[in-house]
Amino acid sequence: MKILFIACYSPLINNSASIETLQYLNNLVNEGNDIHLLTVDFPKNSIYYDEYILSMLNPKVKIHKVSGGKIFEKIMPKKSNNPIGSSSNTSKSYFKGLLKRGKKLIAIPDMYLNWARKASKIGLGLMEKENFDVIFSMHEPPSSHICAMKIKEKNKDVPWVTYWSDPWLKDSTRENMGYIRKKIEGGFEKNIISLADRHIFVTKSNRDDYINSYNIPKENTFILTRGYDEKSYERIKSTITAEKIDKDKINFIYAGEIFSKLRDTNPFVEALKIIEENDKESFNKLNVLFFGNIDSEEMKKNLASVAVVDVSPRIPYDKAISYMLNGDVLMIFGNKNSKQIPAKIYDYFGADGIIFVILGDDKDPILDVVKDKEKCIVVNNKAEEIVAGIYNNTFFFIFYHIWRRRINSLHLKNISGKIFQVNLMIY
Repeated sequence: MKILFIACYSPLINNSASIETLQYLNNLVNEGNDIHLLTVDFPKNSIYYDEYILSMLNPKVKIHKVSGGKIFEKIMPKKSNNPIGSSSNTSKSYFKGLLKRGKKLIAIPDMYLNWARKASKIGLGLMEKENFDVIFSMHEPPSSHICAMKIKEKNKDVPWVTYWSDPWLKDSTRENMGYIRKKIEGGFEKNIISLADRHIFVTKSNRDDYINSYNIPKENTFILTRGYDEKSYERIKSTITAEKIDKDKINFIYAGEIFSKLRDTNPFVEALKIIEENDKESFNKLNVLFFGNIDSEEMKKNLASVAVVDVSPRIPYDKAISYMLNGDVLMIFGNKNSKQIPAKIYDYFGADGIIFVILGDDKDPILDVVKDKEKCIVVNNKAEEIVAGIYNNTFFFIFYHIWRRRINSLHLKNISGKIFQVNLMIY
């Protein structure tokens, strides 16, 4: 089949959504499909741009990059050579802060809407030229679907498959949006649902919510989860060094973003301080490494205040995987009041370490993924439960060959066929 694949987050950048896109693209190509990717042209000087992830993309994928516009390029965080604390750095940070505040006010539904308008025109031209069999769009962010919607409106006979990694209107990060914004975004979402032919979801709860909200026929919906690329893991493990790993200690790893509205690390900090106060010997055996952006300076300082905790900024994808592969305990902070599953859980399944899951709340959908998994420790986000999880499970497993407890149920090859089938079911 010939597929027009639309995704704002693509293998040009380093985030969890781009890895999802990468896996879909590669597996669809491997199934013999002709894939054209319509995506955002991320500046190479952006902190998100990642050459390694791009190198993992099958060269048979035809990429059509469209600029997000001058304002978008100004807003994008840049790689900087300026020393921290320099005057130029300070002024740029202030300006960037103003842009971010402005973005929150005017970026409806997100900062890619201008891109969606421009990209849809490119997409319409591609539709005429290439005669695609299927349109496939990836959420997050919503503008990927908006771009696809504008193309679908002019090509009603071409089947359209939507992928929903998270809710849109009911996402917990959008719960405080104003009435007007809610109306605008709700209109977009309703139109997309009504026009699309098939819908793929990551969690049952999200699928059920969309079915109930929009009366989607259940037979038009599917639940698919991610896997991991075993071959790339082997390559990374043999070539990329994780310098901050201490082989004489128990290495806790967290690689990813922390959004303070969704994820609370403070009970974890409290748990570490309890261990420090009551069991200095065990405390000194810990080496806790955080990699990625943390949107709360207060939360970042609280983490860094613990002697065994090291907080680092975002690192390239291959480096992050290297730390996961060399870590003993891989941490997940679930999301509060959310139907989202942090995508890094699927990356963690490919590693040997214990997966330490700290639930966002008692309805955290990640439970559906980790329950009954031997290598997963699951606790509520309370200091005393985290302490108990570390003592009753972590130390025990580490000292009794946690490495041998591997999970082999999730591999990329397990999802490729399913993706292909979803597209075929349209006919």
